[in-house]
Amino acid sequence: MENDFHLGHLVRDELTRQQQTVAWFARQINCERTTCYDIFERKYINAEQLEKISIVLHHNFFRDLAEYEESIINSVEKNPR
Repeated sequence: MENDFHLGHLVRDELTRQQQTVAWFARQINCERTTCYDIFERKYINAEQLEKISIVLHHNFFRDLAEYEESIINSVEKNPR
């Protein structure tokens, strides 16, 4: 199964959906703009940082990850080797 889940892209997409700038986002999570671009390229983000991002963007990225993992589990259960 191809792993197309990418937290950084989800964060970037949510920021765009909310029409917020990277500069605004950087101020909210207390980092440099260049760090934000690095975050957008990360497939996974550590829990502490993801919690801060979820709060700032009012979006539960943990739920997104859990739903993705649940879909993988269901797929494996339906198609055992």
